[in-house]
Amino acid sequence: MPCLISVGGHVGGIRLCLAGASIGNGNRGVEALGRSVIDVIDAVAPGSRVSAFDDGWGVRRDASGRYPSTDLEYVGVRLSRRWHRPESWARIRLSQAFGGLGNPAAGRIARADAVGDISGGDSFTDMYGPVRLRSVAAPKLAALRAGRPLVLLPQTYGPFSTRDGRALAERLVRSAALAYARDARSYQRLLELAGAQADPARLRDGVDVAFALRPRRPVARVADAVEAATEGEVVAGVNVSGLLRDSVGRERFGLAGDYVATMTGLVRALIDEGARVLLVPHVHVPGGQGESDIAAIDEVVAALPVAERLRVTVVPSELDAAELKWCIARCAWFAGSRMHATIGALSSQVPAFGYAYSDKTRGVFETCGMGEHVGDAREVTGPGAVEAMAVSFAAREVSRDRLGETVPGVVDRAHGQLTDAVDAIRRWRDEAGGNEAIA
Repeated sequence: MPCLISVGGHVGGIRLCLAGASIGNGNRGVEALGRSVIDVIDAVAPGSRVSAFDDGWGVRRDASGRYPSTDLEYVGVRLSRRWHRPESWARIRLSQAFGGLGNPAAGRIARADAVGDISGGDSFTDMYGPVRLRSVAAPKLAALRAGRPLVLLPQTYGPFSTRDGRALAERLVRSAALAYARDARSYQRLLELAGAQADPARLRDGVDVAFALRPRRPVARVADAVEAATEGEVVAGVNVSGLLRDSVGRERFGLAGDYVATMTGLVRALIDEGARVLLVPHVHVPGGQGESDIAAIDEVVAALPVAERLRVTVVPSELDAAELKWCIARCAWFAGSRMHATIGALSSQVPAFGYAYSDKTRGVFETCGMGEHVGDAREVTGPGAVEAMAVSFAAREVSRDRLGETVPGVVDRAHGQLTDAVDAIRRWRDEAGGNEAIA
């Protein structure tokens, strides 16, 4: 590990293991979380070493040049039957029993000033099954085994429908040194998990960290094409989620009807209103299948008459989260089911509508005073859903004015909460006994 550097007469950098925010996967929402955290650390804690856990292999240095003040590396970790691999949590746990010697992840956790964990924003729950919860819990438990401060970065807590899931969540929350929720609804769940004996000063009502993500202009070929297609147009951005496109997604989330047909109806309604439609994929799966948004977008485009296809532009799926945010910021209005796609809009003061499949979206929209611009795909579908989104589109100028009042404060909170967490980590490192648990 390199030595921390001195900035302005004091030690500026921290050593952080960042979990639950994989930058290298195809989920641009999860990537947005990781990049937002690193953006702030790069700005407020020069000389930091960040070891970002992902599902890759081995240790890889970041060569992008995007973080000039931060030593960033990617460290592979995973639940795996190949327990002998150093990336396996079973092997990491075994190595921790011997002080972390010889294992890249265990050694970095042992030397970290803290482990920051964000659970993919919304995966600290048992609703996706016990295996997913074990994966989400693994880095948190590893931090506790190593005696390192665990910081639960702004995220959703629950729901927990099983006794074991709830007990594990209570243990992890109460053992953390600091915990943030990302909206008022999640904060109430956090308080419940922490219990009556918790230190309230360590429980924070925060906002989604993706509000702090810095947009980044794509390569000229893509940026010029987007600008040329949208110049002089009223641009309506639409994200179509591959998670909801077929009967599996419909049954899994209890959707009220045919999701792709609803989103096709929305695109046609927007074109009828004279808009140019920018289709924005936010999750990419190699080959474009499974839960990939581009597969759902292809279905929507295929259902359009030829004349209407000429009013549609599809953003390349290979763009990263910051580049997609740049594209979304070109829009006059945006609708989507991937929550972090809509956060890309809201944080850019672009009026947005969340066509949601869970309760998490409403809490985030309420943070910006936009709670009425959320529709529940489990309750409304087809023409009713399209009409709700059309009303939101028509009210976009009023919404933009409101966002101009609310969003700057939310963005400031997104930066401020991460700065506060960095300051707390510095204090724990420098003051013995400063990292007591929440309860």
